[in-house]
Amino acid sequence: RTATFTDSEGLETLERTLEAISFPMSVKALKAEGWALEQPEVLRLMEKLRNSGTPLGEYVDGRFYYGIKTGLNEAFVIDGETRERLITEDPKSTELIKPWLRGKDIKRWKAEWAGLYLITIPSSVNREWSWSEEKTEHKALTVFRDSYPAIADHLIQWKDKLKARDDQGKFWWELRSCAYYKEFEQPKIVYPNITRTNVFTFDTSGWFTNQKCFIIPTNDQYLLAILNSKVASEWFAATLPLLRGGFYEPSAVFMKDFPVPSVADTQKTPIVNLVQQILADPDSPDVPRLEAEINRLVYDLYDLTPEEIRIVEGNHHV
Repeated sequence: RTATFTDSEGLETLERTLEAISFPMSVKALKAEGWALEQPEVLRLMEKLRNSGTPLGEYVDGRFYYGIKTGLNEAFVIDGETRERLITEDPKSTELIKPWLRGKDIKRWKAEWAGLYLITIPSSVNREWSWSEEKTEHKALTVFRDSYPAIADHLIQWKDKLKARDDQGKFWWELRSCAYYKEFEQPKIVYPNITRTNVFTFDTSGWFTNQKCFIIPTNDQYLLAILNSKVASEWFAATLPLLRGGFYEPSAVFMKDFPVPSVADTQKTPIVNLVQQILADPDSPDVPRLEAEINRLVYDLYDLTPEEIRIVEGNHHV
């Protein structure tokens, strides 16, 4: 017999709770690569989904990327007031200051940006700077200060801490080496790495994100709809590891298997139209109706039966 306890109160009345929520599970259903402790009908639904689409990892060519780990946020992450001051002191500062998004800022279809920015200096390993080829740190720092005096003076305050961090580039004022900096400036899907349910948003503003986010560089709003659908909510609940407090961790190792229906553009168009209406005003009172229409179209793409739709609709993951 199997039961998943979602709150500790159930443990205090173990036998009674077990009687109320447990169900029989076939030992054969417990696979070597990991146990999915779900009702048989949910397992059958997951199997059907797996067989009705392209795995997400394949669909996006493995392009899931973690956000940026600065190693010292207090130096690199600044507010709007500091940004204005640095740009006033040296207008060239604007070249290095990018809007910064944290995992907790991400909601479904939108981000609630907290007005923070990242001083973005990719490592000389990834990008050629005026100081990149200097042989000594002293000479490189002199060139950096000549190039971006306000930002150099700002970062020098934290020189000792910046030099001590593991996550640094060729020089201590640079961010760690990362091969995909340019992807942050492309249209992309963004989602948090710890979340209670599936919340994906779309960005065309060139946000840089912290390491509490994943990005998928793509302009594919059809994919965004699938990932925000109730089918994806059910997938999260049935296949992702459940962490304390009812949170999930949708890292690439788990998300790569999520099945995306391969359909003709004619089937994508009505879904994309609905997504664009939502993205135009994610706070509109029309959003629940538009989401319901998307879910209905998505159920058709996976060829779900009324009974399977009831499973998805009946679970309160959203």
